[in-house]
Amino acid sequence: MKKLFAFTLTLFCLSNLSAQDYEQIKNQLTEIFEQNLKLRAGVMPIVQKYGFESPQMDSLNNQILAYDSMALSEVTTIIDNYGWLGISEIGITPNSALFITIQHALDDAVRKKYFPLLKASAEQGESSMADMATMQDRILINDGKDQIYGTQYQLVDNQKEYFPIQDIKNVNKRRRKVGLKKIKVD
Repeated sequence: MKKLFAFTLTLFCLSNLSAQDYEQIKNQLTEIFEQNLKLRAGVMPIVQKYGFESPQMDSLNNQILAYDSMALSEVTTIIDNYGWLGISEIGITPNSALFITIQHALDDAVRKKYFPLLKASAEQGESSMADMATMQDRILINDGKDQIYGTQYQLVDNQKEYFPIQDIKNVNKRRRKVGLKKIKVD
């Protein structure tokens, strides 16, 4: 928490981004990205060993939720102050950290607020089109609508069960346009 406060205070003090400022933001976002992956890498081993409904899984879920909340505060502070920083400004991994943190927000309103910035960045080649498609699909599914790119699914008996997809016969054409691999859908 101390780290979050120090980083947030630093961001508020910056008026123009210098090379040093970009470096600080890049490092912070890289750390967020790596910690996010590290925490989530523990999910399947715990599920396989103890099950979804175990105290061990509850503990990990609580850690993930706490981390996601802290990371979301840091990332939204960055975006609110500097916009959706692109790959040419901060690099691929830090840019992906912006996406993954917003994508994991518990409140869909957060995704809806920042999606237009991600979309504009992706359309300019400064963020991943696949990330943009994934967030757009999640927003649509959460709104009870059919997804466009087929990025959202649930596991049923260890098989992917895709949430409804609009114009399913052309989904792989749309996926190819945004850099996603072909999927099998019925």
